[in-house]
Amino acid sequence: MSSNDSATDKDIAASCDDGDCGAPDCEKCQDPAIAEKKSMEECMGRSMETLSKTFTASARRWEMIVYPSLFAFILLAGYGFYLIFSLTEDAHQMAKNMQTISENMTVISESMILVSQNTNNQTEAMQKMVNNMNAMNQSINKMSHDMAVMNYSVSRPMNKINSFMPW
Repeated sequence: MSSNDSATDKDIAASCDDGDCGAPDCEKCQDPAIAEKKSMEECMGRSMETLSKTFTASARRWEMIVYPSLFAFILLAGYGFYLIFSLTEDAHQMAKNMQTISENMTVISESMILVSQNTNNQTEAMQKMVNNMNAMNQSINKMSHDMAVMNYSVSRPMNKINSFMPW
């Protein structure tokens, strides 16, 4: 078996073009320039692998921050849209109601003109009533005076007549 292994190593060493067969008796693999080149390639490979692992770990950390933040932003944006939509809907309702209120205010304004005219009519009627009350008061005062005169006129002769009467 060892002769087969040696033959195989020799075949590999003979076919080694890049110096990466790793056979102990390969001249290219034992060359210091190729060994330095191999160590440089190994160093670059390890550096790239370390960089890749570091980048992957960093990306995971960012994913733990960015994805929840993105979800929260989307949630808040949706809620903001809902608030703005509700506000515009309320403003639309208010504008529609303002048209009705404006029409009602026009009717109220016209009614107030009629109320003002009716108040003026009531004031005139009250003035007439006050004048009539004053006239009635004067008439009652005159009647009171006439009654007093009549009382005086009738009571004097009645006093004389009453003294003659037996009852």
